[in-house]
Amino acid sequence: MNSFASAALALALLFAAACACGGERDRALGATRPEKTVVGQILLPDGSGSRGVELLLTINAPGSEARLQWVLFDEEGHFEQVLHGSLHEVVVTSGNGVDVYRVDAEELPEINRANEINLGVIDLRDQLERHYLLLRAADGAAHGEVRVAMWFGPPPVGPSGEPVSLGSRQFPPVELGSEMEWLLSPEAQSIYILVERPVEPTGGTNWRSGKQQLFGPFTSADMPTELIVD
Repeated sequence: MNSFASAALALALLFAAACACGGERDRALGATRPEKTVVGQILLPDGSGSRGVELLLTINAPGSEARLQWVLFDEEGHFEQVLHGSLHEVVVTSGNGVDVYRVDAEELPEINRANEINLGVIDLRDQLERHYLLLRAADGAAHGEVRVAMWFGPPPVGPSGEPVSLGSRQFPPVELGSEMEWLLSPEAQSIYILVERPVEPTGGTNWRSGKQQLFGPFTSADMPTELIVD
């Protein structure tokens, strides 16, 4: 074999080896690549916490019905949620009912090289107003912690008519005597506020069968600044 043919054969073998290594590397990367995630940031009016604003994803999974995924975001509004299925819709609500942002599957950005659906910055600062609410125990009523939720329309009930139970992650305990802040749409109507006590009002941890008190309906314009809790 002449020198030219030998050199050509050597180059071909090197190319084949490189392709094989590249394929192995790609397969290894595919095996370790994270599941696709939804990322972004929500900008709210100045203040601390979500203040009744919620981020909800509608996710379709093969062989099952579409389900809602509630997503936490941090103090700066950043969020990241792993998807187990395909993303159908993204909604941001104020006070458990009024949609202030919505994007469906056709409008979602493409998945990027980091396997992310990046929603970017969702700026709601001009769509929401700040409302303050003081929670005070009635004369003779126990002090302690309560959970507080807001709905537009009466709160939902269970299949047998049982009252809704307020989860601690979504509705963290609030000390009576403290002031809460809510972010509401200026056009909000039929606002109901549900206050739930634990079974033992002072230092209790059993919330499921505790006493509940419902206030409302209000509008954004006539929201009270104080609630007296029995």
